[in-house]
Amino acid sequence: MGMMSDTYKESLAAWVRGDRDAMAKAYADDIVWYPNRSMNPVHGKVAMMEFMEKFGRGMTDVFYEQTNMVESGNLLFVEGTENYTKKGRKVQLPYAGVVEFRDGKIIGWRDYFDMKSLEAQLAG
Repeated sequence: MGMMSDTYKESLAAWVRGDRDAMAKAYADDIVWYPNRSMNPVHGKVAMMEFMEKFGRGMTDVFYEQTNMVESGNLLFVEGTENYTKKGRKVQLPYAGVVEFRDGKIIGWRDYFDMKSLEAQLAG
């Protein structure tokens, strides 16, 4: 693919292996991240990493599958599935994302997924 998709995949791989420092290298300090487009944005790398740390507690068997990735200008469009186990519940969550780059770093990240599906899977 290209530099943007490589950076994106490397940040996810770092997350999966628990290497938060390597993960954070992909993000600009002033990133604006929407964990889901229906949620309020998280401003800044520090706040994003804090959110991810809280969300990730108790997650095991984490695997991200990207079925489609398209780079256009400074944007990466991603379609895939998040897979993980949390609190004994298996989650398979289809998502799409728009990832914006500046100077080789992720400056904007907007994910789209069905929140009701996630809540139902976590509730069992």
